[in-house]
Amino acid sequence: MKTLLKILIVLVSVVLLAILMLFITGNGHVLNGITQTWFVGESKPDIDDMEHFDLRKVEVGNYEPWTSSSSFGDMEIPQAQNDTLEKYETVALLIIRHDSVYFEKYWEGYTDTTYSNSFSMAKSFTSIAIGCAIGDGFIKDVHQKVGDFLPRFKEGENAKLEIEHLLQMRSGIPFGESYASPFGYMARAYYGDDLRTETESYSVEFEPGTMWEYEGGNTVILAEILEKATGKTLSEYFSEKVWQKVGARKPAFWNLDREGGLEKAFSAFYSNARDFARLGKLYLDSGRWEGQQIVPEDFVICSAQPVKVEDRFGEVVDWYGYQWWLGEHNGKPFFSARGMRGQYILVVPEDDLIVVKLGHNRPQEKVDHAHTDVYQLLDLGYELTAK
Repeated sequence: MKTLLKILIVLVSVVLLAILMLFITGNGHVLNGITQTWFVGESKPDIDDMEHFDLRKVEVGNYEPWTSSSSFGDMEIPQAQNDTLEKYETVALLIIRHDSVYFEKYWEGYTDTTYSNSFSMAKSFTSIAIGCAIGDGFIKDVHQKVGDFLPRFKEGENAKLEIEHLLQMRSGIPFGESYASPFGYMARAYYGDDLRTETESYSVEFEPGTMWEYEGGNTVILAEILEKATGKTLSEYFSEKVWQKVGARKPAFWNLDREGGLEKAFSAFYSNARDFARLGKLYLDSGRWEGQQIVPEDFVICSAQPVKVEDRFGEVVDWYGYQWWLGEHNGKPFFSARGMRGQYILVVPEDDLIVVKLGHNRPQEKVDHAHTDVYQLLDLGYELTAK
């Protein structure tokens, strides 16, 4: 019995020492991450984690309900596709065409007002805010130097950095994007409590504009620029310029690094399928809502133009624009906002089609730099709006 007690004391001491060392070395975020992932059976953040973080409300304006098509409720998902959606733990599927809801389904007790984490779809939303700031004159254009807003980018290689380099993920700043490393930038950014300082520790290391690398730190810098340019937080400005104007039903929330802190602009915008779809409609309509130009049309057009520089593997990037993903399906261009757990706003302008899907997972297989479920969802969108 004494031996077991000694072993227990040693184990507890080791754990307490490890926890102490994490905080002493500035890695307290690791403990936050472990308790919110491994302790609940997850390996990375999940869609229902908003209760764990400080948030900033994105206020709404006047609610504008979606119109339902005459065939709403008539169609069912074919069994094979439904099985696939359930396999990847889908919680919401919404299909809109010609500004009308054709199909809608929820799983796991979700409804049309249940909040869900956007994950990296938020990158596209941050890009929208930058476009609005250009339209308002707070930012001259996408070629304005980042150093005009953030002093740490005034010298050396940093001084070459333009806003467009950040929008297109061509900054030359090696943040790293993997959540798998508990000590990497993304883990610190998502679970830490000082995102601004963490981001400031990175700088340009190779010629801006010369290589594409998908990294959320670029989006955080965009949020810093927006804050400096407008004098408002990202949430406040996005609410004023976008969320209040697109008829959202529910306030959204943006995840912060700490109370009163900085938005995690690369992720964690919490809303629901019907309100997420409004941002797809906004860009489908070239930045207009009910005839009002909210985002400059030329910025929206440029958002869907491919980067056309090489990635680290030497492949010319034709699948990414201004923080929006680009693609082609059955000969028709589409663009999308995407999140790492299988969150999608898919838009096919030529056919006036919007598909929103929210869930816990997605397949790992890719075709043309999009996960295979993207094409399956688009096919389903056409099938369920055929009537």
